Amino acid sequence: MQAPEDNPRDLQRVPSVERAFDLLELLFYSGKELTLAEISRRLRIPKSSTHYLVSTLIKRGYLQRGKDSRRFLLGNRMREFAAASSAQFHLLKTCHPYMVDLVRKQDLTSLLAVLIGPEAVTIASVESPHDAGGGAWIGRHIDVHCTAQGKALIAYHSDYELEKLLGKRRLAIYTPKTIRTVYALKAALRQIRINGYAINDEEHVLGVRAVAAPIFDYTGAVVASISLRGLVPRMPTWRMEHIGKEVAATSHEISRHLSDPIPKGGFLDQCRAPK
Repeated sequence: MQAPEDNPRDLQRVPSVERAFDLLELLFYSGKELTLAEISRRLRIPKSSTHYLVSTLIKRGYLQRGKDSRRFLLGNRMREFAAASSAQFHLLKTCHPYMVDLVRKQDLTSLLAVLIGPEAVTIASVESPHDAGGGAWIGRHIDVHCTAQGKALIAYHSDYELEKLLGKRRLAIYTPKTIRTVYALKAALRQIRINGYAINDEEHVLGVRAVAAPIFDYTGAVVASISLRGLVPRMPTWRMEHIGKEVAATSHEISRHLSDPIPKGGFLDQCRAPK
């Protein structure tokens, strides 16, 4: 059996990948717009290959045409990546001490998640030494309809945004407690906006509960969710409201730290960390 890197078909694709990066780097370091002929000459590739490469990158948003339409420059997608990297670093740096504090107070695992496409993705984790539930690794993708992190991330979506996000797909069912319809999900999201926090009561994995709250940026948009999770014995029903208020208060403080203003109304206005 051939190793993946020795597959002839993969080797044929490498030059195209290299040329794409060469083109992006050329435009970045040149600091100006370039024509097809200039790109072709500088990269030493045929004009036909240059045209195909440029067209592909334009379709994906990595390049765009200049004012005269004959020249090309880096597109908005490249700027979004640069901004996202900076914003995510700031988010992680801001949230980490709050996550550590939550774990210290509640002895539960704290997770930070962001919305990527139709899924919530864990980007930071501070684990409790007593959490044996698993599933707290960075980079994990999870459904939004059956997890506290996911529901917190989409709690302020409009009906149109929600339908666009979920499409016409059936909601996956993981346990008998999993939300099964968009109608039921919308009702749950309304309650989250009232309470200020989302609950996952064994909806994704039997025996595991979680509480999460949305984090807002200076524009009022939800940029992440912060959560606490653990096994049911460590998160009994009588503790859930207290934990929810603690997490919501923390998300409120993080949102204030990221920058004002944050959305007003409902639980967020009156949210205070329990003493």
